[in-house]
Amino acid sequence: MKITCLLLDDDPLVLDLLQAYVSMTDILDVKATFTDPLEAHRYLLTNDVQVLFSDVTMPHLSGLDLVRSLHHPPLVVLMTAHPQYAMEGFNLDVIDFLLKPISLDRFLKAVNKVAGILRASLPENDLKQDPQSGWGSFFIRTDAQFVRLHYRDVLYIEALKDFTKINTADGRTHLTLVNLKNLEEQLPTGMFIRTHRSYLVNSAQIESVSNLEVRVGGHALPLGQTYRERVTERIVNRTLIRRQQQ
Repeated sequence: MKITCLLLDDDPLVLDLLQAYVSMTDILDVKATFTDPLEAHRYLLTNDVQVLFSDVTMPHLSGLDLVRSLHHPPLVVLMTAHPQYAMEGFNLDVIDFLLKPISLDRFLKAVNKVAGILRASLPENDLKQDPQSGWGSFFIRTDAQFVRLHYRDVLYIEALKDFTKINTADGRTHLTLVNLKNLEEQLPTGMFIRTHRSYLVNSAQIESVSNLEVRVGGHALPLGQTYRERVTERIVNRTLIRRQQQ
């Protein structure tokens, strides 16, 4: 499966570098490249791509404002030489944030995140038929072995001091010596959402949301006040079927 993408940076040399990296991946299909964010915006209004690689600081329209302006943005990987924009970018649910100068290994890590999200969103039958279904999984170390878990099977992840407990749809739990913050940073941002300082939840597995809790796989998990607005906006409002106005 080729992943369609758009490359946007006001520096042509950066675009040349990105295209060279893309040629090494064998998985990305560049549909368009732009140095002008306004031209990129017009393209995205009438054309679909799966991922946008965008610079942050550009004349007329920043990469952050470009993402905000789109009602249904693609997956987004932001690029900049200024790390202070990272938090604002992640608040927009971007998949990754690349600091310039961008190395090949860091670019490939971002591509892996994007591919993991797209693979995991495929219907289960498609995943079985797809020879690269490993994109939709990750390994953890537990006791003396490495265990593969598929993103789609994870219900929620619970913080236990320096450990995390991963709960899966088959009723199993997996304990690994990685704290929740580090694990969250390494999982696909668009797939998992923090609902409480101690819980990270698979967005696709959420069954219901109330003011005080989210239900996942029959489990009632607390919904912290700090996270309530973000969960409601991202999980409920984006797909809510509304009453037709008379």
